Parts: sequence; C-alpha cells; structure tokens
Amino acid sequence: DGCTGHLQDGDVTVFQGSNQLNIKRIRKADEGEYQESDYLPVSSKDIKIMYQELTALVQSFQNPYLKKLASSYFLEDKAFVKKFCFHSAAKSVHHGFVGGLLEHTLSVMKLCDFYTKSYPALNRDLLLTAALFHDIGKVQELSAFPENDYTDDGQLLGHIVIGTMMVADRIKEIPGFPAKTAAELKHCILAHHGELEYGSPKKPSLIEAMALNLADNADAKMETMTEILRGAGDNMGWLGYNRFMETNVRRTSEN
Repeated sequence: DGCTGHLQDGDVTVFQGSNQLNIKRIRKADEGEYQESDYLPVSSKDIKIMYQELTALVQSFQNPYLKKLASSYFLEDKAFVKKFCFHSAAKSVHHGFVGGLLEHTLSVMKLCDFYTKSYPALNRDLLLTAALFHDIGKVQELSAFPENDYTDDGQLLGHIVIGTMMVADRIKEIPGFPAKTAAELKHCILAHHGELEYGSPKKPSLIEAMALNLADNADAKMETMTEILRGAGDNMGWLGYNRFMETNVRRTSEN
C-alpha cells in the first residue's frame, strides 16, 4: 500500500544462488522511525530552516489583517503546516518532491521581496501574502506522498480555484477584514499563471499580480532547468526537446 514497513522477524536464505528474504512478521513503521529520503524524493534543502525563513517573512508583515490571515494558516494551524511542509509542488514538472511546495513558495516570496526593493510601487504586504498563498491549493489538488497524484478536487477545480476558496474561507473568520484587500489578494492568486490559456481565470490587473506571475514563472522555469541538468549527469551534449521549456536544452560549457 506504499507504506514503509518495519521488519520485526525474518531470515535471509539462499535460493538458487541468490539471497532471499523470508519475512515472518512485519508492522507498519511509525512516524520518526525511518528517513523519508530513503524512500521518497526529498528537497535538497533543510525543511526546518526553510520553514523558519518563511515564518520570519510572515512576521515582517505590517498589515494586521494580512498578517493575521498568514499566521492563521502558517503559524497557528499545526496540522496544515505539517501537511504543507511535506507536500510537493507538482506531480512532475518542477519541485515534485517532499518539501517542494515549501521550497517553491519560499523562493517565490524571496523573489517578490527583492522586487519590492527595486519597484517601490509594489505593496509589499499584499505581494508577499499573495506569494505565500499562491499555491496553497496544491495541498488539496495533489494527494500526499507516496501517491503524489491528482485528487478529484484537483482534477475538477485545480489549485488556483481551491487556493482562492481556502483563503476566502479563512478571511471570513477574521472580523473587519477589508473587502478591497480581500478582493485584491484573491485576484493575485487567481491571476498568478498570467494567461487564460495557462489556467488563470483572470489576467493580472494589479502590479502585485504581475510581479507574482513573473516570480512564479521564474522559479518554476529555473528549477525545471536545474532538474533537467541534474538528471543529465555529466552529459555535455544536447539533451533533446523539453516540453515544458519548449526548447532543446544543453549544459553551459565550462570554459
């Protein structure tokens, strides 16, 4: 069933010249008894450190309503935090590993934070909150590892709509949350794929929505290229056409 087993009792015997494991007793391993990385693809970055960086950014928010919204999910909701930190960001394309959703979200937040230093017109709290929540719907769009496959809601609704609904539901629990801010935040999430043909119900109308789309696209494509090159090993030749990048890919020469 995809669960990790903990061997209780068994013998190794030789059968026709090969080792054979004869298991007499086995039980399902409890959490903490095994290393996820021995069985599942896991982020190369430390999940605890990434989560600390993410929460530090949340703590830096000035807008009390956006800070309360962000905290309600990412600081106070322990079950959600555990699920979010273990989740992948995709079935395949990019960040398709344990911790991938956290790694991608943090990278997008960092890019957006950098944008705010270069483009003062950006509302930092709105942009970083939108970056924090932009892919939150993936915790329901994709099932947890080891399956990491699309759920019924993922197929029928998709993470953009699911995420917007999750944010809308939580906003209703915060008294006095400004309606205009709520609409602008939801717009950023709805528009973060940038184009209607890429699955966004709306195209970016706010500068923050535009910035989020650019940051999301940048991180997704840089990670995709990184994964392609990592998978190619020492191959310095052309690697063939990549469907997501829509181009033939090659490693940069060293000289």
